[in-house]
Amino acid sequence: MRRLEIAGTVGFLLYMPHLFFPSDGQEAIFAVLLCIAALLTACHVWFEGYRWQMAPAYFLAIILALYECMHWLWGFHAPYLAGVAALLLDLAAVVLSILLPVFKLPAPTGPHKVGTQIRHIIDGSRRDPFSDLPDGVRELMIQIWYPLDPSVRSLVTAPYRDKRITALKDAHFALVKSHSMPGGRLLRSESGYPVLLYTPSWSGIRTECTVQVEELASHGYVVVGIDHPYSSRVMAFPDGRIARRKFVGNEDYSSQAAVEAFAKAADQQVEIRAKDASFVLDTLEHLNGNDPDGLLTGSLDLARVGIFGFSLGGGTAAQTCWLDRRFRAGLDMGGLIAGESARQGTSAPFFFMFEGLYESFPYTSGADISGVGPRKRRDIEFTQKQFELMKRSLSKSGGYWMVINGIKHLDFCDAPFFSPLRRGSANPERIARIIGRYALAFFNEHLRNIEQSLLDGPSPDIPEVGFQTWEAKAPSEHLPSGYFRRRS
Repeated sequence: MRRLEIAGTVGFLLYMPHLFFPSDGQEAIFAVLLCIAALLTACHVWFEGYRWQMAPAYFLAIILALYECMHWLWGFHAPYLAGVAALLLDLAAVVLSILLPVFKLPAPTGPHKVGTQIRHIIDGSRRDPFSDLPDGVRELMIQIWYPLDPSVRSLVTAPYRDKRITALKDAHFALVKSHSMPGGRLLRSESGYPVLLYTPSWSGIRTECTVQVEELASHGYVVVGIDHPYSSRVMAFPDGRIARRKFVGNEDYSSQAAVEAFAKAADQQVEIRAKDASFVLDTLEHLNGNDPDGLLTGSLDLARVGIFGFSLGGGTAAQTCWLDRRFRAGLDMGGLIAGESARQGTSAPFFFMFEGLYESFPYTSGADISGVGPRKRRDIEFTQKQFELMKRSLSKSGGYWMVINGIKHLDFCDAPFFSPLRRGSANPERIARIIGRYALAFFNEHLRNIEQSLLDGPSPDIPEVGFQTWEAKAPSEHLPSGYFRRRS
C-alpha cells in the first residue's frame, strides 16, 4: 500500500471504537479523527491517484461522514453492526490493496539513469490484413529506452502502462512508476551505443519486461521495445485508435490437430514479427542519420545490434536473427522457436533461457512417458522436439543454454512483481537480477567484445542456474548435455 492509503485506512481504524463503544465525553476527539482520516484519503486520491482497490475506503469515508452529521444534528447512534460493517470495509480496502498493489519494480543497477520516448512508425511497403483502416499499411508503436544525460533533472517518471490500454483488473498499472524519465536528452557517446530490440510474448506488450529493458539501458544500451499491432493484447496509436489482438491461436495440446494449428500460428506470428523487427532496425538507421526529434542522430552503433524477447518473443528473436544478418546476437527467455529459424538455425550466437523443470522428468530425452495421458504426452513430445531444434541451432552458430531452477515461466517477465499471488517460492528480485546479469554479460561479449567470465560455466554464487556453453560446430559434434567448455 502507498503511504497515504495506509494513513487513511489506519485513521478509519482508529475511529472504529467510537462505533462499538459510543462515549459522550469523547465524541469531539473521534470526530477530529474521522476528519483527519477523510482528509488523508482525499489527499491520497489527489496526489497518489484513485484506484478501485481502495473503493471500500472511499465508500466508508462517505458513509461515516454522513453518520457524524446525523449524530451531531439529531443525536443518531449507529447500531453495533454498523461498526462491524465499517471494520469489514476498511479491511477489504487493505486486503485488496495488498493483493493488487501499486507495485514497485527493482531499480536498474547500471551507471546511467534511463530516459524513454515513444514513437509511431509506419511501414508503407506492407499491407496489414488485420488493420482497422481500409487498405491499412503496417503501423507499429515502439518505445525507446536510453542512457539519460545526467544534466537532466526531473521528478517525473514514465508510467508503467498507458492508461488507455488498461481494463478494470489492471487499471492500477497506470499508477505504477517506472524508473525511466520521459523525453530527456540522451547522453552523447563518441562511439555510439549498441542497440537491442525487445519483442514481447504471445499476446504481450512492449513494457512487459521493463525490469530487463531498463537494466540494459542503464548499462549503456539503446533498447527499443516493439508492440506488434493485432498480435499484442492491446495497444494505443497516437490518434486514439486502440488495436486489440485479432490473430487466432493459443498453446493447445488437446489433440494432435490442435498442436498442429498452434505450431502453424506460431510460424505465422514469428514471421510477421521478425519483419516488424527488421523494419524497426531500418527506421533506426534513418533516425541515426537524421532524427527529426534530435534524440538519436549520430548516437547509435548499428554494427552492434542484438535482439531479445520473452516467450514467443524469444522465438521472434530467433527468427529475426535468421532473417536479418544485421542482428549479431539473440536471447530467448523461455520461448519456443518457429518458422525458418526452427528448421535452419538462428545464424547468430544465441542464448536460450528456461525454467529448470525442463531439465527433469518427464522432459528429459529418453524418459519413459508411456504412463502419461495423451494431452500431457503431446506437450512433452512438442517440448522435446523444440529442445532438439534449439540445440541443433546452438551447435551450428554457438551460444548458451541456461536453466534456472525453482522458477515459473512468468518469472522471466515483470509479472511476479504484480501481486503476492503471482509469486512462487523464488525471490522475484533475485531472479530478475540473475536474468539481467546473464543477459548483460551475453550482449557485452557478443556486441562489445568484452569477454565475460560469467559465461564460461556454472557460477558458485548463483546455485539456481544450470549453464552450458556451446561452440559453433557441425551438428554431430555438439557438446553433450552437462558438458561445460571454458574458452581459451
